Amino acid sequence: MGDVVSLEDMRPHVVVNAADAAHVIPVALLEDVAKGLKPSAILTEPVIQRIIEEWLEFTS
Repeated sequence: MGDVVSLEDMRPHVVVNAADAAHVIPVALLEDVAKGLKPSAILTEPVIQRIIEEWLEFTS
């Protein structure tokens, strides 16, 4: 089980409903991954899959 943290520290954030669980991810973290400032390995495979799935639905 993961650590419980205050959502106030993660604003703004997104909730990703991945196959393994719901994940609250700070937007700043996603921006850093997209810019190459943090490794994409920081995100789990189910989270990456869901983000790509939603992006494809949004762009279609």
